[in-house]
Amino acid sequence: MRSIKFELTIYLSLVTVFIIGMLSFLSYHSAEDELGELYDENMAHLASAMIENFADNAVPEQKFISGVRTPKLHGEQDYLIQVKQNNQMIYQSHQGVFAAKTDKSGLFTQWVEHKRWRIFILNQKSLTCLVAQDYQLRQRTIRDVAIKLIIPQLLVVPFLLIVTLLIIKKTFKPLTVMSEEMAKRNVDELNLFNENNQPKELIPIIRSLNVWMKNANTFITLRKRFTSDAAHELRTPVTALKLQLTSLNHANQKELKDRLPRVFDSLSRMERLVEQLLTLSKVEPDARLGSVSKVDLNALIVRVLNDLRSIYMAKRLDVGMTYADDVHVFGVADEIGILFNNLLVNAINYSPEGGLINIQIRSQHQAIEIEIEDSGPGIHPEDINKVFERFYRAHSDKASGSGLGLSIAQEIARKHHAEIILTNKQPESTGLIVKVIFYNEFVTSNSISKLKNKKDARH
Repeated sequence: MRSIKFELTIYLSLVTVFIIGMLSFLSYHSAEDELGELYDENMAHLASAMIENFADNAVPEQKFISGVRTPKLHGEQDYLIQVKQNNQMIYQSHQGVFAAKTDKSGLFTQWVEHKRWRIFILNQKSLTCLVAQDYQLRQRTIRDVAIKLIIPQLLVVPFLLIVTLLIIKKTFKPLTVMSEEMAKRNVDELNLFNENNQPKELIPIIRSLNVWMKNANTFITLRKRFTSDAAHELRTPVTALKLQLTSLNHANQKELKDRLPRVFDSLSRMERLVEQLLTLSKVEPDARLGSVSKVDLNALIVRVLNDLRSIYMAKRLDVGMTYADDVHVFGVADEIGILFNNLLVNAINYSPEGGLINIQIRSQHQAIEIEIEDSGPGIHPEDINKVFERFYRAHSDKASGSGLGLSIAQEIARKHHAEIILTNKQPESTGLIVKVIFYNEFVTSNSISKLKNKKDARH
């Protein structure tokens, strides 16, 4: 499992080690250069001092032990010195033969007797001074000194890593505290987090959580209200059914014949209510969107009318439909079918016997409008904005129902970026006009501004 704290610790540790390593590398080479220059200056100063000494007090040539071939130095500050006068050796600090080239002045690095030497030669008048230093011994000493200088820097690395861990832990403390607070909360505890005294980087997360908790709280409230309302609505038909069945225990044949239809009416009402509750739970905005496809509205509405044919034929209703060409939308066909089924069932239920229902389909620029007009009593202006609420039924509503039909239709419309508009007819006529408008990406027709090839069908 990924951990931001762990990754941040690793990255900062690697950066710290890299920076300290680079500083140590640069410090090492800087110390190496400084010590090398210091040794070179010492050799030049020593050569100058020897020249001055022998210029005033010349000494005879010294005798040396001939058996020793290689001069030995016993420390980095131990120099081999030769002083010549007119190419004649007048002084040598160590016994043995040391035959270095002395034809040029200055600093050189030479191989003498299979050994590398750092040599400084100074020529002044008839005197020549050679100062030599064992190059390997000199470099070893420089490395030792440079390493001693960078060791403190390397020892700082563990302390820097510990400090880095402490800083990361302190930086993540607000997030840890918020996480612990969320872990302690109960399922139904959705109090908002306080944004005061919080790090700037944590505020967007807190705000997103607060928005989510607001939505969750609203959703839970709606669920509770829905459950309460559903229980209330179911209680009435269940109680009525129970009373009716109880009364049938002592009923005679005639009473059974009279009361059984009411029992079946209660069962039918309860069955419709349960079906609508299940439908509502499927089409709510938080429910998963079904299989989206290209839906032909002409064919879909005709299919819905065919399903409802027995109902409106029983009331002798005159149902007409005006088609339009190329009216397709992207959506879930079954849900759109439920939308129009509920709207048409309402139109059928509220239209009087022998009444009229007209359906018109209009295709406009990036929008399709379906209008359903009935000859019922309409809706009181005060109830128009309330009829979409769940279980709400207008005071003048005499038709049987649960108050969920329009609510379900509204949920499906929102899910498909559509709009439902209710309008009463003019005062001189009765009836309700329901418009369903599909907008934007759910419309697939190509900017048709007027109806084409209108066809009128009577059902």
